Amino acid sequence: MTERFQTLNILPAGRPSGDALMLAFSDNRVLVHRDDPQRCPTWDELRWWLPADAALHVVGVWQAVLVHVVAVAASAVQADDWIWVDLRRLLGQVDDDWFAVAGRGAQILAWADTHRFCGRCGTPTGGHPQGERARVCVSCGLSVYPRINPCVIGLVTRGDDLLLARAHRFTNGMFSTLAGFMEVGETAEATLVREVREEVGVEISDLRYFGSQSWPFPSNLMLGFHARYAGGELRLQDDEIAEADFFHYTRLPLIPPPGSIARALIDQFVQERRTVHG
Repeated sequence: MTERFQTLNILPAGRPSGDALMLAFSDNRVLVHRDDPQRCPTWDELRWWLPADAALHVVGVWQAVLVHVVAVAASAVQADDWIWVDLRRLLGQVDDDWFAVAGRGAQILAWADTHRFCGRCGTPTGGHPQGERARVCVSCGLSVYPRINPCVIGLVTRGDDLLLARAHRFTNGMFSTLAGFMEVGETAEATLVREVREEVGVEISDLRYFGSQSWPFPSNLMLGFHARYAGGELRLQDDEIAEADFFHYTRLPLIPPPGSIARALIDQFVQERRTVHG
């Protein structure tokens, strides 16, 4: 992921050392220090609140220290120095590299929880005999590795204007770029053309790949694009989009926070237009 973080192909066995970092989750909330949201507890600080049979999962190595993730009942943690924070709230509060590590931990935990039983025969699954990150059915032999759901997200522009939309779930008034899941047999480019057409009724052209972001809500890979408006009138998909419009780059509504690929797409376009106009 970064030079500060290394993944592990073979997972170490046994309990962690005392200074190992522990990403503790209760639903979508992660345990962080009250005074520093980028600090999670060590094994020595957390182990008193864990049941003896708590399932630990290795995330990787962060700055030469092993990182684990574990599910914890929020009520089990009785310490004023530690608080539970929704993972989304860490965007902009911690650096991007650490958010990616925390997001990786959340995805591993969700994968392990949803694959406790074989999807083919229903038998309980176990660990991989060679230590790989997989759940293996002891009955039929099915191996299930963590799954990633590919999504596309695109910023559509027209001259100095950005096409932004507010989904019904954005009750705080935030507008963002358009996005959607890839369907079976689609390319990323075809998905973006379809999603824009379905959600706001316009056509796009000149798609340019921007970059990608792991998005742990719950386990997505966001593929970002810039695209140009190519025609059509705005017609909103009522069950998805509450509002949509073209906004001049100097007069934007509330937009996503730093750390998200949606914000990175917007920021790059705004910087380009400022450069053009001096």
